Amino acid sequence: MNTFSTYLRLGYEHITNLSAADHLLFIVVLMAVYQSKNWLKLVLAVSFFTLGHSLTLTLSTLDLITISTSLIEFLIPVTILFTALYNLTKAGQNQNSKTKYWIAGAFGLIHGLGFANYYDMLMLGDSSYWEALLPFNLGVELGQLLIVLVFLLLMIVFQRILNVKTISWNLFFSGVGFGLALQMCYLAWPF
Repeated sequence: MNTFSTYLRLGYEHITNLSAADHLLFIVVLMAVYQSKNWLKLVLAVSFFTLGHSLTLTLSTLDLITISTSLIEFLIPVTILFTALYNLTKAGQNQNSKTKYWIAGAFGLIHGLGFANYYDMLMLGDSSYWEALLPFNLGVELGQLLIVLVFLLLMIVFQRILNVKTISWNLFFSGVGFGLALQMCYLAWPF
């Protein structure tokens, strides 16, 4: 198997694996506030997250950014906590607000450093470090798009067919996300 397909698969498997549960949980909480009819706004918010984490994954690979792994592993669930709480505010529930995009992009920067830590461990001693960066990142994005698609399909079933109110949907996923992230923060406490 060539290098491109190997690292594409590794990136995809990383994001769809339970080892990346924190990243998946962030995506789910980020999407929780949207109605299925606003799927394009949801995709835009996730795209800002993608831009943020792609940027810091690349900058970290270039050794332009180095931050303590333990601090990053703590900050990732903090981003979930903040997003879950923001979803419960009036401003956070406004689907026309651009603020959610900027929050997703900023928090993507933190998540990208988490991907970079995994990528660095994966590439330890491999001479194809740079050759593998693009396919690894694309694999992560493909896995992330799969999660978004599954969540959108669930939204359609629950919101349009079963008539679950958006506020109930949001409260459930934001509440679960908050509870799980609180536990992750406790377990990753770096101080």
